[in-house]
Amino acid sequence: MVKPSLAAALIAALFSVVPAMAQDTRSFTDDLGRVVEIPADPLRIAALHDIELTVPLLELGAPVIASHARPGADGSQMIRASLLLTGQDIAQGHIADLGDNPVDLETLTAIDPDLIITTTWQQAAVEQLELIAPTIVIDTQSGLRDDYALYDILADITGTSDRLEALKARYQAQIDQLKRVADTSTTVSAFHAQNGNLSVWNPYSSFGRVLRDAGFRFPDLIENMPEGTSEQLSAEVLPNLDADVVFVSYRGDRGETPADANAELETTLPGYCALLTACQQGRMILLPREEGWATSYVGLTMIAYAMTTALGSLDFPPAQ
Repeated sequence: MVKPSLAAALIAALFSVVPAMAQDTRSFTDDLGRVVEIPADPLRIAALHDIELTVPLLELGAPVIASHARPGADGSQMIRASLLLTGQDIAQGHIADLGDNPVDLETLTAIDPDLIITTTWQQAAVEQLELIAPTIVIDTQSGLRDDYALYDILADITGTSDRLEALKARYQAQIDQLKRVADTSTTVSAFHAQNGNLSVWNPYSSFGRVLRDAGFRFPDLIENMPEGTSEQLSAEVLPNLDADVVFVSYRGDRGETPADANAELETTLPGYCALLTACQQGRMILLPREEGWATSYVGLTMIAYAMTTALGSLDFPPAQ
């Protein structure tokens, strides 16, 4: 049941949007099949997932005024990876903190958005959200579309297609450079240790996407996973993740360093390095995860540059 104070706020929100009805609108069909009348030129967007919605919208230059957020390493609320990728975050005071999952509906009502964009992951009920402002639901959970196809949807909603084309062009230039510098016949692998298991994805977020777009090959264990899926695997499969070059990531947003990634692998499987040729030969590369975990073209270009630098400077044994 909606709390009395929240109910009053929702009713007030209904009346507050009446003047906005003069705003030009258009119909949009979201991933739940709902036909929603949305502003043709939204000016006050609330995004209810930080790395899947807020970061892409900020990169597109869309007017985000509020976002889902989560606790950072120091306990303060943050938009995960946003400061690194967009230069914007909760602490700067320009984007309202809506809390985590579910978001705080009273705060959301108070900031008076003209458009709410949410995901199937967010637990705030759509029936309550649409009382506050026109609400679009995007399915980011079922593999309905490639992560970066989301950008085309967001650019359409916000009228920022020109900006998206520039982001795509820059990324393609980075991929072309990576292909010129590195030998794409090199096999690669990417994963991390977590809670005693190995977290394996196909692809491994932006890290895996960059490597795939450049034409690198992955171990069969990864290649045989359905695209867009992940698995938590036991430590015993580690030799099946070996490759010419292995990328392992760590949570910089939690204050972790490369030493933490190494320690997590050692805890998961003591003596792990002896089971990875790449580790024994100095071709295991440890990278911060945040730049590569958000749905972000800026993140893609950062990862592409890092991999161009790394793969262009590694020593490989002579061909047999």
